[in-house]
Amino acid sequence: MYFEVFIVGLLGGISPGPDFFVVVKNSLVKGRKIGSAAALGISLALTIHISYTILGFALIMQKNPVLFKLIQGAGAVYLIKLGLKAILSKRMLKPTIELDEDRLLSIQPHRDTRFFQGFKEGFLCNMLNPKAALFFLSIFSQFLTAETPLIVQWVYGGEIIIAVGGWFLILAALISAPFFRRIYGQYHHWLDRFLGGALLYYALRIIAGLFR
Repeated sequence: MYFEVFIVGLLGGISPGPDFFVVVKNSLVKGRKIGSAAALGISLALTIHISYTILGFALIMQKNPVLFKLIQGAGAVYLIKLGLKAILSKRMLKPTIELDEDRLLSIQPHRDTRFFQGFKEGFLCNMLNPKAALFFLSIFSQFLTAETPLIVQWVYGGEIIIAVGGWFLILAALISAPFFRRIYGQYHHWLDRFLGGALLYYALRIIAGLFR
């Protein structure tokens, strides 16, 4: 059963969604450390989602349509903000992609702020996505019963955090590799718009769901 929960959580993380594009955007634009910061922010949000799912709050939220729609709206607004920021980004005069990442960060006076910004984007992107709560609720409903010990429930939750958070850390490392960043340095103007458009797409899907 533990293996099945891990695999389901991993597949859920691998499926492209807002979290995926936020990690990719930060990894390409700012490098592995900032992409990893976004992945860690997502992991913290997952911890919170799983905690209140186990405690039963997700079911309460699901049965309260007004609260659910408010959270959906907040999530859509945040995705729109990220999407527009990427689409409206200015073309770089000189690509800095050839610089060593540690050297690049060392000459940035606000590297701690950059790390926190990446962490915040990952955290808010996942935290303001109400479908994450329903995702965990659907998983737990498949694998838990009234007799399942509380410790086992937390173990299941920990497995999902490790699976999804680990996947995004690996993704950040892969996407920030010199090959991908070199491509980004050449075509960032269009890639920014593609990533921003993807975030806007998910925001519009959320908004469309508000009126169903």
